[in-house]
Amino acid sequence: MLGLALEGGGAKGAFHFGVVKAFLEEGYQFDGITGTSIGALNGAIIAQGDFETGYQIWENIDNSLLFDLEKTWLDKIAQRQIDKETIFHLTAKIKELITNKGIDTGKMKELMESILDEDKLRNSPIDFGLVTVSLSDMKPLELYKEDIPQGQMMEYLMASAGFPGFKLERIEGKYFLDGGFYDNCPINLLARKGYQEIVAVRTLSIGIVQDIKFPNVKLITVKPSEDLGSILNFDNNMIQRNLTMGYFDALRVIKGLKGKKYYIQPIEEDFFIHALYLIPDADIKDLGASLGLKEMTPKRMLFEKMIPLLARNLGLTSLASYQDIIIGVFEDLAANGEVERFKIYSFDQFLTEIRKILTNSRNQKSARVPSQKQANLLAGQVIFNSINQLRP
Repeated sequence: MLGLALEGGGAKGAFHFGVVKAFLEEGYQFDGITGTSIGALNGAIIAQGDFETGYQIWENIDNSLLFDLEKTWLDKIAQRQIDKETIFHLTAKIKELITNKGIDTGKMKELMESILDEDKLRNSPIDFGLVTVSLSDMKPLELYKEDIPQGQMMEYLMASAGFPGFKLERIEGKYFLDGGFYDNCPINLLARKGYQEIVAVRTLSIGIVQDIKFPNVKLITVKPSEDLGSILNFDNNMIQRNLTMGYFDALRVIKGLKGKKYYIQPIEEDFFIHALYLIPDADIKDLGASLGLKEMTPKRMLFEKMIPLLARNLGLTSLASYQDIIIGVFEDLAANGEVERFKIYSFDQFLTEIRKILTNSRNQKSARVPSQKQANLLAGQVIFNSINQLRP
């Protein structure tokens, strides 16, 4: 059985649907889904069998669909066009917020009610669970769909998404808070039902994530390769980017693609070791000087000092392979050269993009370039020249 755990994170939840799209297209089927906050809302939609509907809603969503503040005012705030009229409007909204003891989530609930079919969710063969916190009882609740009283599924979903500042959800006289105060990515809720292979979709949002209490669980984690933005930023451009990033970040995991920001098909590791040995000693010395390294035997400098330094500069761990490090250097060049990001490249296709960048840089030698960027450019050029001998 394959489980799916969705981490909370407000607007970052668009990332969930991008990830799930990739898994479904690659032939995976989820037998159980759990989620916290937006993860619970998304999980319920997917578990009841309406993935396509949910994806379309995320594609078209914006703040005005969820909160009682017209799009005109939201656009002004986002563009920092704060005039007197905007201030007066916001002041009135703040007074309303204080009176209502929190941001009204009525529009969000209306949107969910237009999608959620409680009977469909309950009758689905897919297990479903959520996490919330009872403020009245001061205790967390980890609930499967069968634990939730008939007719109260929507209330408990909204309770799971009771982010601080939102109007508190009340069920049978008790108040509830966002499940992220106990477990923002409910892996254990699946493991407790016997799931031993679980895909955890992280948003890296603020919240507590419990340690896995079941040692036999095989965890497949998909994390965003870039920050997903604010939990309340439902700007459509940001949502579209996060949907796309979720899709490609999932493919990186599924297909074993290389790169931290780009998506590159791996090749044999020995190729990179061979390429490094082919770098001329004179080039190693020049690169070492640009990186501020003390003189030593060139090949020792390359493998003992230079490669580890490049790895650290790229934010790679000691477990990174030579392939990871070299691709990381090239990724840095690709990002500066504005190479298209959301695309799967063969290694040779990515080399072609790097060749264009390095050719352009040679034609712009007079331009002032920061020293660190220049060092990265030189490292990329030196390594590329060596690789180019093997893959011209």
